[in-house]
Amino acid sequence: MKNMKLQSAMEYLMTYGWAILIIAVVMVALFSLGILGGSPLGTTCLPQSGFECTSPVFSHSTGQLSVTMGQNSGTGWTSANIIFVPQGVSTTQISGSIFSAQNDFVAGAVNNGQIITATIPVVNTIAGYPIVLTTMPAVGYTAAGTIWVQYTVAGSSAFYYAEMATATLKAA
Repeated sequence: MKNMKLQSAMEYLMTYGWAILIIAVVMVALFSLGILGGSPLGTTCLPQSGFECTSPVFSHSTGQLSVTMGQNSGTGWTSANIIFVPQGVSTTQISGSIFSAQNDFVAGAVNNGQIITATIPVVNTIAGYPIVLTTMPAVGYTAAGTIWVQYTVAGSSAFYYAEMATATLKAA
């Protein structure tokens, strides 16, 4: 008789255990989709190796992406310009002309291991640039693209280019 009670107790625990596990999986899925407040306002920033990209916020009122960025490439930059390049723009177009046509965030010197707060324009009214928007976005507007840096190093006048992060934006 005692074995029957133990079996009944184990079946009870297993049934509720599976139910709790399924509920936990559903909650994680809803959280990761942003339905339960996963990423802040649906804006994410995934850094490339050697870079940092955290706390992104895309403002509908300014058309700018505010983000904390850093580099740990092993080289100090004597000057750096950071831009948002919308999805669909070929990386072969990443050159000095894109940086001069696009409103960018001028960081100045960024030492190896340094963290900066960048306010990068996403809205650009300059004609001829493959932009995301020419007017301020509505709340909830989404866009995707990459964040690039144009930089120089000590002892060289050459410009170097690097993809810092991939960003998915949702205007708030």
